[in-house]
Formats: sequence, structure tokens, C-alpha cells
Amino acid sequence: MGLGKFFQSLTNSAVRRELYEFTRGDAKFYYTSSDKSVQDGEIIYEAITLTRSAIDSSSDLEKNSIDITFALNSKFAQDCLRSALEENILVKVSKLQFGNISTLWQGRVTAVKPDGVEITLKCETDYTSLGRAGARYKYQRTCCHDLYGSGCKLDKSQWGIQTTVKSVDKLNVQLRDLAVDDNYFRLGMLQSSTGVNVAIESSSGQSVTLIRRLDTLADQVTTDEALLGYNTAKQALINSQNVQAIAETDLAQAITDRDALDPVSPTYEQDLLDAQALIDQKQLALDVAIQNTADAQIAFDLAAKSVFFVIVYPGCMKSLNACHRFNNTDNFLGFAYMPEDNPTTTRIV
Repeated sequence: MGLGKFFQSLTNSAVRRELYEFTRGDAKFYYTSSDKSVQDGEIIYEAITLTRSAIDSSSDLEKNSIDITFALNSKFAQDCLRSALEENILVKVSKLQFGNISTLWQGRVTAVKPDGVEITLKCETDYTSLGRAGARYKYQRTCCHDLYGSGCKLDKSQWGIQTTVKSVDKLNVQLRDLAVDDNYFRLGMLQSSTGVNVAIESSSGQSVTLIRRLDTLADQVTTDEALLGYNTAKQALINSQNVQAIAETDLAQAITDRDALDPVSPTYEQDLLDAQALIDQKQLALDVAIQNTADAQIAFDLAAKSVFFVIVYPGCMKSLNACHRFNNTDNFLGFAYMPEDNPTTTRIV
């Protein structure tokens, strides 16, 4: 290596480069704010327009948060904005200097905000939520409990309605077979087939309007043909299982009848032959029924791959009347009859 290249290499290694690793589910994304990509083993950190706020170390956990800002055309940032954090996104910020990588900060993304030509990811340390104090209960008309939470005590599983998605248009989701009043699901939630929850802003008929987009719902649309095929295959499986159950009962009864034959009877040998022939017949019928059930199960499993069930849960306006709809007024934690007059401004005689 020439002397010029040696000093160039030394200068390059001394330059501090920041590396960003984002983990969303099983996927990882690697970026660097450097002017060129950085390779670390098999990992390549893509060079993109990326900035962050200062990293502080203090006893106040809320001050240890950072903002990471992407250009508006960043696909990763746009995906975060559209999905609105339906999955946890972990962040690790490192520095590369003199050939060594050291961690500067790590935490999680808590919010995504567009701002002009930029998209900002607001990130907090993993300890922020543990260290944050807040007033859980307030003197107010509405209930202080979280719907379906430990204080509310409603069993969420008893109120969910399973259905399928017919179509998705941004925030509007068309469902099937709902027989409820308008806005029954307002401030409730929709749980996707993958278990992701998103709040519902309003509902009308078979349609619900989500409070934010859930892009993965577009992949969970069930066509009418797929649903018909699923229901047909399901009924065929139930019928096959019923036939198999009857065949098992018939075989068991035939064996019982054979074993109950009286050996001292003068017709015992013939009766035994007849009973065994009947058992063989019932066994054959059971074998056919078992095979039919197996075939029906395969057909059902195949049809089920094209059907995606979601669950919608009713919402609550947290008023006393809304709580009464759930027959849950015993757990209402609000002050519905608090006076409207302010004693500091209104004279009360």
C-alpha cells in the first residue's frame, strides 16, 4: 500500500459514521447517515438522508428519547407511517470509528409524524414507559377505566363478533353479516387475522371507519366465492364427521351384540358367523367414513387458506348510559352527576 493510500485509509477509519438498525417483526433494516454505504460482515448499511436529535443521558427517562428524521421519499418511513406501528419497531443507533462499532442508544419507535418533506420517528428507551408517572384516575363525568381492562372487568372475548373483510378503501372497511346499530363499534376496535388491533372511529351498517390505516388488511380480504367455498367445505366436513361418528357407534354396537351371543344356543355357530359378517360390514363402512372425513378435512383446510376472519369489538363512550348497555354500571368509575356550576365563579346559596 502506498503512503497516500495508507493515510487515506487511516483518515477514513477515523471518520465517525452512525449506523441505524431497525427491527420490525422478523425483518431488519440497516441504514447509515454517512455519504456512502457501510459494510459490516454480511450486513450492508444503506446510505440515505437521515438525521437524529441529540442523545441525552439523565435521570429523567422522558428526556432520553430521540427523534430520527427521514426524507419523505423513504420507503421504510412511509411504511411506518401507513402501518402506524401495528408492530413494535426496535431501534439501535451505533457508531463506527477506527473499525470498531459501539452502541450509542437503543429503544423503540413510539410515534410516526409527517412534517413537510420529512417523516420523523419518535423513539423512546425501553424504560420510558416504566418510569413515566401519570394520573390514572380523575374527577370527571366519564369513566376512568380502559374498556375491557382490569378495572372495567368486561370479558373481551364475550363481546367480539367474528366476521370477514369484504373490501378495504384506506380507512373504510366493509365487513359482512353485522346486525347491529350504527356506531355500535364506535371507539371499539378491529382485530385483524394476524392479531393486530386498530381503533374504530365510527361504524354504519356493514362498514367501519378505522382511526388509522392498517395496510395489512388489504391482504386479508375474503371474496364471496372464497367464503362460499369455505362454508360449503365446512358443512361437508361436519357431515362427514357425523357419518363417521354414526359408523363408529354402529360398529361398537355390532361388536357388543356378537359378544353377547349365548355359546350354549343351538344356533350359536351360525349366529356368530352372521354377527361377524355384520361386524365386517360395519368396519368397512367405518373405513369409508374415515377416508371421507380425511378428504373433507383436506378440502376444508385448502378452502380456509383463502378466508381471513377478523373480530370487531363494540366501543364505549364511557358515559353511564354507555356502561349500562354493557350491564356493567357496577364498575363505572365516573361522576355522572357532578355539578356543572363552578363554586369559585358561581355563588351557590
